[in-house]
Amino acid sequence: MKVIQLKRSDKVYSCNSYLILGDWNRLEDMNTVIDPGTDGFVLDEIEHLSTGCGKVAVEQVILTHNHFDHSGGVMALKKRYGSRVLAFANGPGVDRLLRDGQFIKAGDEMFEVLHTPGHSSDSICLYAPAAKTLFSGDTVVRIRSPGDVYTQEYLDGLVKLACRKILKIYSGHDEPMTCLARETILETVANVRNSRLTAGYAESTGA
Repeated sequence: MKVIQLKRSDKVYSCNSYLILGDWNRLEDMNTVIDPGTDGFVLDEIEHLSTGCGKVAVEQVILTHNHFDHSGGVMALKKRYGSRVLAFANGPGVDRLLRDGQFIKAGDEMFEVLHTPGHSSDSICLYAPAAKTLFSGDTVVRIRSPGDVYTQEYLDGLVKLACRKILKIYSGHDEPMTCLARETILETVANVRNSRLTAGYAESTGA
């Protein structure tokens, strides 16, 4: 699996976008963009990358959630490449809904869909077991101390992550975490458990 972190515009607020390719750009590999960002800014860079001879540059788009800084560029990719769009909840341009625990192909890897509500009700993480790599979207995986208030749904999602062998984390806005990834998640689980939990769900209004 190749992970290419695409450049962001310095003129608009957007998320980290990732292009997932197979190691050898084979015809059967599924060229995938995780979170295309606010607009079509990533298109020019994708056009100059080697994405496989005779292949569609972006066959599918996966959204970690439907907030605009992650999903606003969906229609630009659909218009350019005819990409199908996968997400946990319906939104503009979404072609197929994902389920918790489902496996889908991206690049030359199978990714597990993990529903992790907390930032939003439709937030998911994508886990590649063979590469021990997590794409976390805006799910917060680093909480350094207890004391805030969290939902039970958020904790349940974190526990799912803690059960996976994760060596790398590619997040929606931070730099990639390439060391102590699983240890960070375990620390976060402990700190959330030692905080106040609410039974209800409160949708985040942030990006």
